[in-house]
Amino acid sequence: MKKLLFNAHPFSSRFADITWLLFRLHLGLSIAVGAGWSKLVHLTTTHEAAKLAVGTAPLAPPDWFVQQVANLGFTYPSPYSWAWLAAWGECVGGLLVAVGLLTRWNGLQLAFQFLIIAFLWYKEPELLVGMYYQQLLFWAFALTAAVGGGRYSLDYWMLQKRGSLLPDTRLVSTVQARMATVLLLLVAGSVAAHSLAAPATVTMQELKAIAQQWNGSLTYLDYKSQRAVTLVTVLNGMQSAPQELVLNFVYQEPNGKQVKGYDKVQLSTDGTQLVWDGVPLQVSNKTRLPDKTLQLVLEGRGEDNQKSCLIKRTLSLNDHQFSVVKEVKCDNAPGFITRNKYQFQR
Repeated sequence: MKKLLFNAHPFSSRFADITWLLFRLHLGLSIAVGAGWSKLVHLTTTHEAAKLAVGTAPLAPPDWFVQQVANLGFTYPSPYSWAWLAAWGECVGGLLVAVGLLTRWNGLQLAFQFLIIAFLWYKEPELLVGMYYQQLLFWAFALTAAVGGGRYSLDYWMLQKRGSLLPDTRLVSTVQARMATVLLLLVAGSVAAHSLAAPATVTMQELKAIAQQWNGSLTYLDYKSQRAVTLVTVLNGMQSAPQELVLNFVYQEPNGKQVKGYDKVQLSTDGTQLVWDGVPLQVSNKTRLPDKTLQLVLEGRGEDNQKSCLIKRTLSLNDHQFSVVKEVKCDNAPGFITRNKYQFQR
């Protein structure tokens, strides 16, 4: 049983072992932080240091991921349970792959996760020749499950400490070592290509659903009382120019009075930037969910409560729902706070 759990063999050279260690560290840590932990604490980038501390975030999968899991058919006993297992599997499994503990088992469970993502969730999967990172990660974890932790892993150390490493299993074939090296080069090439990829863009055609009447609410943080206030809100969206939207708001205050508001949203010619109410916001992330919901993350510098800050708006839009969450991080503040949230339906 111990050999089955902690089975690990050194490669034919120290260089191959070091290469495999570097590959494992990158593969495991990038999945643990960039995929698993980011879902559990609802990060939009891995640079939000304030959310990396335990206790400042819910440690639960976000609603969009639960919906994604449900759309794949994982509904029993509940999509939330499967989403929770998947997110923690990425986080814990990635860390264990990085340190080389139970490497084969964690490689196997992560390969299964990315098998589903690469060949069931992906719209047009292509076996072997498909050029998308979900399939690359599937093959990377499949190889990890086949190769194990290598010399520089806790699996190997535990076997050696107990004297359980048999003399005739101390080396693996040079072919296996070359496979690990080649795969590391492929991952490095993929990362380099990703870093040189074109920035995220959006078109007015994708935003045109905003240009109609919406009914919903605004919830905002009252700085004086430090409490959240919710107002019934009607939005009338209009396209006022080829690259411009006008958002007219009517708020119903608790005393029965109606207050009107107005935002202008201008899309840059190249689609990489939205000037929202005078604040230039870069399109930092764009996602199209299986239910055709468009999700945009917009970031830029501006002012809030007469203070300089980083502003982030997260927009979700489909034919029936529209929401915008505004977060701000003032200079010298520990992290983002939710300034307001619009939620509309039709």
